[in-house]
Amino acid sequence: MEVKGTGVISTRLFMKERHSAKYQEWLNALPLELRTTFNGVIDTGQWFDIDKYYYIPLKKIAELCYHDDEKMTAIEAGRYSAEYGLKGVYKVFLMIASPQSLMKASKRIIALYYQPVNVEIDDVKKNSLVLSCTKLLTKSKILDYRVIGWCTKALELANCKNVTFDEIDPKYPGMFSIKLSWS
Repeated sequence: MEVKGTGVISTRLFMKERHSAKYQEWLNALPLELRTTFNGVIDTGQWFDIDKYYYIPLKKIAELCYHDDEKMTAIEAGRYSAEYGLKGVYKVFLMIASPQSLMKASKRIIALYYQPVNVEIDDVKKNSLVLSCTKLLTKSKILDYRVIGWCTKALELANCKNVTFDEIDPKYPGMFSIKLSWS
């Protein structure tokens, strides 16, 4: 499983902007190869190993900034990633798209960040839907929660109120599923 450079960049920016006081400590806690990458110019189009360049840095953020709460860390990083990524052209889309259209578009957006990945949207209703996505890492749900954070923030940016998610039993093998609801 791989993550695109834009995702790696958003992790660095999340740490720099939201936890600047601990940024250098975080950087120093990373293995040398990762430290070199995060200190350098990250190619937005390059693919990186998801375990090494996404899981390890996020786990270090959890340790340093969120008292080892990987779920909260990942949700907050995902929310930041939505704010970071859904600017420019996407901002206009957020203003005119229905929440259902936005989440259907998320299938393509998520596929831009991860490979290989599959996203399914089911049970679409006026104020809810079910999103299922390939598990991004088998040893931890931290990256799944990053996707969940991204989805909830994207819906909020599309002017949905009271956005919530509930983890549900996956309909598809090898995936996680959530029910997203809003008013």
